[in-house]
Amino acid sequence: MKTDNIFVSSLCIYPVKSCRGIHVNSWEINRYGFKYDRFWTIINKNDNKILTQRELPKLALIAPRIDELNSELILSAPEVQDLHLPLLPKKEFCKKYQIDLWGDQVIGYCCGDEAANWLTNFLKVSASLLFKSNEDTRIIRKNLPKGIDFQPETAFADTFPFLITSEESLHDLNGRLSEPVTFRNFRPNIVVKGCSKSFEEDTWKEIIIGTDKENIFYVSCRSTRCIVPNVNPDTGIRNKLEPSKTLSSYRRVDLGAKYHACFGMNVIHSKSGIVLSVGDPVTVLTIGEHIREKY
Repeated sequence: MKTDNIFVSSLCIYPVKSCRGIHVNSWEINRYGFKYDRFWTIINKNDNKILTQRELPKLALIAPRIDELNSELILSAPEVQDLHLPLLPKKEFCKKYQIDLWGDQVIGYCCGDEAANWLTNFLKVSASLLFKSNEDTRIIRKNLPKGIDFQPETAFADTFPFLITSEESLHDLNGRLSEPVTFRNFRPNIVVKGCSKSFEEDTWKEIIIGTDKENIFYVSCRSTRCIVPNVNPDTGIRNKLEPSKTLSSYRRVDLGAKYHACFGMNVIHSKSGIVLSVGDPVTVLTIGEHIREKY
């Protein structure tokens, strides 16, 4: 067991896939990951394919808010009125879609014409908003940690419930860039501080977050990065080269993904119902090598 003074320095949820995140001081975990994290996704109505910042960097300008008191999801964007939607719609009144998400056939339910018109007006693409029903499962099939005795799930995240990285790793990257980036470029759920070196998290296998020894998180594999980190989260404009070019120059470190730059680790939680908070200690239980299984 390692005893570095590592702790959680930031937490973030991303209610609508590929839209702006919400920084929180504490947040509950359910079966899919953080409550409401990637619980909604936007599709192109012409082909029913998911829209992300890979294709549409302007998504970075849509800012969701969760109002549990009034049971609303609120979307804001520049120069348009806020959109107020039911937080937990009844799926029996909503059109059902089957969409492809990295090879998984995932079920989503349409949030209605008001949301579709709002998104289409802002994005200038024919779009609809879908939500994830708690009654539908989406199991994680690949890069599962050895020895787990349960079937992990996620919502509309690309592949895993959590992305974790460290302040030390971002500091290392920014030391190589002419213009620094922030964690908002990489969209982690959990940021930690206090590692003994940059990219120490590459070696983690099992960790505890918090003081409860049962709050075990399994580190599944490295996160291979696409062009989304090149999108400026404030402007929704994509840089043609950075930080992807610099990352590729020294972070092609996974033998299972030799042509992909890696930043951050994909993580699976062991149980629902726990609450993570900024300041929680992180205890590294086991370490080892990660070799990503190909999709």
